[in-house]
Amino acid sequence: MNHPVNVVIVGFGNLGQALLPLLRAAFPACAVTAVEQHSDEERAAIANAWGVRLIVRRVEASNYVDVLGPLLRDGGFLLNLATAVETTALIQLAQQHGAFYLDTCIEPWTYSLGNADSTTNHALREQMLALAGRRHETRTALVAHGANPGFVSVLVKCALVAMVERFDVHAWQQRVPVDRDEWAKLAADLDVRVIQISERDTQRTETSEIGRAFLNTWSVDGFIAECLQDAEVGWGTHETLLPPGARRYRDVDGDKRHAPAIRLATNGIDTKVRTWTPHHGAFDAHVLTHNESISIADYLTLKDANDKVRYRPTVYYAYRPIDAALAWLPSLPGGLTSSDHGLDDRNRAHVLKDELVTGIDELGVLVMSGRGESLWLGSALSVERARSLAPLNNATSLQVVSSIVGGMQWMIDHPWAGIVESDALDHAVTFERVRAFWEPIERVWTRWRPGGTELLFGDFISGARHTDADVARTATFNFYSSLA
Repeated sequence: MNHPVNVVIVGFGNLGQALLPLLRAAFPACAVTAVEQHSDEERAAIANAWGVRLIVRRVEASNYVDVLGPLLRDGGFLLNLATAVETTALIQLAQQHGAFYLDTCIEPWTYSLGNADSTTNHALREQMLALAGRRHETRTALVAHGANPGFVSVLVKCALVAMVERFDVHAWQQRVPVDRDEWAKLAADLDVRVIQISERDTQRTETSEIGRAFLNTWSVDGFIAECLQDAEVGWGTHETLLPPGARRYRDVDGDKRHAPAIRLATNGIDTKVRTWTPHHGAFDAHVLTHNESISIADYLTLKDANDKVRYRPTVYYAYRPIDAALAWLPSLPGGLTSSDHGLDDRNRAHVLKDELVTGIDELGVLVMSGRGESLWLGSALSVERARSLAPLNNATSLQVVSSIVGGMQWMIDHPWAGIVESDALDHAVTFERVRAFWEPIERVWTRWRPGGTELLFGDFISGARHTDADVARTATFNFYSSLA
């Protein structure tokens, strides 16, 4: 069980290709098959160079059993790295064949954007949780586990442990939480009110124009889907007012009191907040709907004996992409200054990799406490270092695929865990397995606040109440060298 005999990858785009160097290093003897809907010489050449069997076929609801079923093996892996290939369907197929399953995002067969209810992250997660409740002690399926969602949940746990010593919380000095309830109790004792998954990507090319309109550093299709969906936010118990037009979700019993998230009235393009990273200080970022916004808030929910929610932090993803992506964002339908720029022309969509010459993808968690200090813990990986560690990668892709391999190793250690999210992983072991690919890992304490001292969501909205005081005051800086 320590070395899978075969790995099946659905989707051989940027991430599917970037995974190969790490996959070959971690599991050198495994056979790899990739199933991809698009055919071109570059994909074929990469598959041939890395010993991958490439099958050109679109995976969809009508054929996934016939296409993927014969490829799966007991103890092997099914990795879903495609957009719009349904998570719950592939989980069940993998488990029927005794195979492990992993994806980086909970996917439907078809996305319905705008005001659609069926493909919000909350709806997709509820569908997954309903399946998980019926499939205990089955072959492990790890859902929504890339960089984020995924490894950021591990970073949140590491940050909470580090905050114990900083705030001298005596009850937790000699022990680390052992289950979900204890992690929620620790976060409450630390008075953690806001967790921002904060990311700023400054990777760039030598020139600002390379002849294609829709550019980014991971997936154009995935980015567009996130931009056009309504923003979703894990909603904390310290919040006093819902944002204008926002709606509370209902839980599976139809109760709004327990659902961990809200849905904003604006999409990711039009929802901007202030966030902070060590290298860039305060800046504006887009609130993109992401599974970790809901799963982390849910995982850190503390209830009383009567099942009433006592504590929950506000959690959301604040992302500023590369400048080349910011340039075309306003042209998306429903965007800031929407116009028809030929979005359906796939020849104008391109993931930047070899063209990148410098820059970093600064990605981490900003854990903000009512005690006055906040901790940013994350990566400042440069494109130059990413290339030195693994070919076929930029900084963004390496953060994702290293997390995938770390998740695969965790599943091998826990082969019958059923369907789980990243929040359930052993944080210390997983961190050590992945950290080399995220270095430099930085831990920075800061007293930065965007506005009021209560850390309310409205204070973070871009342009709300920001003054010259919206500047980081960094108390200390040191590299994160130990989990002790």
